[in-house]
Amino acid sequence: MFELQIGGVPEHFNMPWQLLLSSGTLEKSGIAPQWADYHGGTGLLAQALHDGDLDIGVLLTEGAVQGIDRGKKFKIFSFYVDSFLTWGIHVPANSASQTVSDIEGKRYAISRYGSGSHLMAIIDAKARGWSIEDMRFEVIDDLAGARESFQKGDSGIFLWEKFTTKSLVDSGEFRRVGERKTPFSCFVICVSDKAFEEKKEAVLKTINALFQQVTQFIASTDKVKLISDFYHLKPEDVEAWLKDVSWTPRPHLNPAMLQTTIDTLGVLNLVSDSLTVDHLVGPVEALEK
Repeated sequence: MFELQIGGVPEHFNMPWQLLLSSGTLEKSGIAPQWADYHGGTGLLAQALHDGDLDIGVLLTEGAVQGIDRGKKFKIFSFYVDSFLTWGIHVPANSASQTVSDIEGKRYAISRYGSGSHLMAIIDAKARGWSIEDMRFEVIDDLAGARESFQKGDSGIFLWEKFTTKSLVDSGEFRRVGERKTPFSCFVICVSDKAFEEKKEAVLKTINALFQQVTQFIASTDKVKLISDFYHLKPEDVEAWLKDVSWTPRPHLNPAMLQTTIDTLGVLNLVSDSLTVDHLVGPVEALEK
């Protein structure tokens, strides 16, 4: 049996992974998978892939690109979610900031530098014409850390996927003052260089099996209930979310979308000028098309 360590954020995008891992399909192929939730997001996942703690990870596209550019030892093997991610722009419910224009100059809570919450804060500020040189950040690790930071008054803004934080908005703990969509497809499947070298066949079988599961999931009439039950979300919220999400139906790389990501991050001076698409992607020829 090949042991594979697989990880991602504990969010509804990863329902196909959960269904695959509970199906027993991989075990029949001689693969023993272990899933780990990474509450700290893409920055933590990138480090785990680099360190060899993870073999396969589901990362935000922008974080994966920046991680590889900074020398992290993993590659992108496929897009996973083709749709854009909608980030909610949140403030504490008792904040004096009533609109998104009121948050300029406030301190941002971010899971870590290089994470999606960090990068999207910069992308949003740039799009609004604000100075990004003077932005201030408070590293909070994860969503729980953001809640604590808000309560202590250490930060005043937090960007996170809008449906993941909706319960906190509904309860009156957070207030959403705006939204920002990513300018690129949101999630990619990444493989550590070490895992591909040592467990190539198991890695490829797992990725191919995932997309077979994605195809079944897309066609399922039980999607709302499955996601609602597993991630403890309201069915009506899941229905609204599903209208805007599109999983990748088969393994594929979109060079144009990766170039858009490079270009977007390049304008913000978040990746090196020499970064190319070829530097980001793994040897994926063996994946089923």
